[in-house]
Amino acid sequence: MKFLNSDRRTFMKGTLTGVAALALGKSGLVYANTGGTLKARIMSDIGAIDPPFWTSGQDFDTMNLIHGKLIDFVGGTEWKWELVAAESMEVLSDTETKFTLRKGLTWTNGFGSVTAEDVKFSFERYIDPDLAAPNGGDWSPLSHVEVIDDLTGIIVTKEPFAPMWWSVLPYSAGYVLCKKAVEGVGGKFTVDPPATCGAYKIEEWKPEEKLILTKHDGWTGPEPNFDKIELIPIGDPKSAEKAFLAGDIDFTHVSESSVPGFKENTPDGATLTVRPSLDYFWLGINKNHPKYQDVRIRKAIGKAIDIDAILDGAFFGAAQGASSMIAPGMPGYIEGGNPKRDLEGAKALMKEAGSSGFDAEVEVIAETDRLTACQIMQANLADIGINLTINSSDRGTYWGLADQKGEQGLEMTYKLYFQPPDPVWGTQWFLTEQAGIWNWEWFSDKEYDELHYKAIAELDPKKRNDMYVRMMKIMEDSGCFVWIAHPPNASLANESVVPSIWPNGNACYRKFKSS
Repeated sequence: MKFLNSDRRTFMKGTLTGVAALALGKSGLVYANTGGTLKARIMSDIGAIDPPFWTSGQDFDTMNLIHGKLIDFVGGTEWKWELVAAESMEVLSDTETKFTLRKGLTWTNGFGSVTAEDVKFSFERYIDPDLAAPNGGDWSPLSHVEVIDDLTGIIVTKEPFAPMWWSVLPYSAGYVLCKKAVEGVGGKFTVDPPATCGAYKIEEWKPEEKLILTKHDGWTGPEPNFDKIELIPIGDPKSAEKAFLAGDIDFTHVSESSVPGFKENTPDGATLTVRPSLDYFWLGINKNHPKYQDVRIRKAIGKAIDIDAILDGAFFGAAQGASSMIAPGMPGYIEGGNPKRDLEGAKALMKEAGSSGFDAEVEVIAETDRLTACQIMQANLADIGINLTINSSDRGTYWGLADQKGEQGLEMTYKLYFQPPDPVWGTQWFLTEQAGIWNWEWFSDKEYDELHYKAIAELDPKKRNDMYVRMMKIMEDSGCFVWIAHPPNASLANESVVPSIWPNGNACYRKFKSS
């Protein structure tokens, strides 16, 4: 996976133009794809498709279809972006970026034309303290958006904003919402947007069955291929693989443990795409829970876990061991891979802390590979006297655990967080202000918080890299994080479908084509 130069100084002058998409796939048999309909698997039902509040992959996939955004990533193996709802983007200075919208973009439900005022409303919502958006940090350096005319505006930041082109505008904080429509429903929504302007619109939602989307005739951006897209919730990836093989769906991501087998024996009539994701699995330890307030206990847990065994047993060797949350190729990546198990060191720390062991709990989403990883941890921790109970739940229940159990009830969690191609999007979740929201470790460090904001404004690549390396060291020293893996992001597509896959393996359904 390659990263194009993300130093904004290399394109500070002139109008930024789009690039052509790289399509993947080949012609072949038709499975579920009939009558211009694409059927793809999502992990569960949507839960929040108002961008400052989204929480899951299925939310993101849906938003990418129904909400327009100025620019979007291009499919392929290099991180690049192209113009989508914007006709042009022009960098005026380190803190000013001019945009012009495409002509003719209109909202669903009769709300008229998309305007620069809508862009202003959409971005400034993130920094509205009254909205209290959990994803508000995405736009933390934003000052305001200046409206020039109906189609033109200037994004003004308080300081240079290095990640804007890599984890904000083309990712989940670049969506444009209808000011009049959203204000008309009280300023926010969950799964029922009052108006949208993307390539597709929601036609019908049948919870636990499918989400049906059809083309939006008010979209004047790049023309989508499929007339209809059906997103079908299938929780366990193994079940999704079976549905694909049965011809029930055209596209699905597959489990990490299935990657070696599908590489060796790709099903007839299918194409397999495997990309190294930037996402990260880790075991998080809540330092404020009474059992884990001693850092020696937390570090003992980290030393006792055999990450190599998890990579082999849960990922079948398909994932890369993680040295931190930051994947190879990104600023702040630390060479050397995952640490090796140190059982004697773990026992020594337990003894030093005056503990002979205790009962513990770990929370995990009920998927085969994740449960396998936790079972390996369970056996590992038994060696230092910790009796680990594995609590598994569906995705909806799992992501409500911080609210349900709280700071004194939630113990350890095994989870995966998504990561676009800039570390700031990941480091923001572990700020002090995120404790109990996305920061389930209740990790808090003043230097870490300060470095996070300094790195946002730093345009020098080496200085920025050093800041992130230091932040990763602070996280390591806390003992709250046992980094496990950067998993591959693999998918199967019916050969009648040409998928558009980002460098990290994410699917851009808007750009899928028929072969």
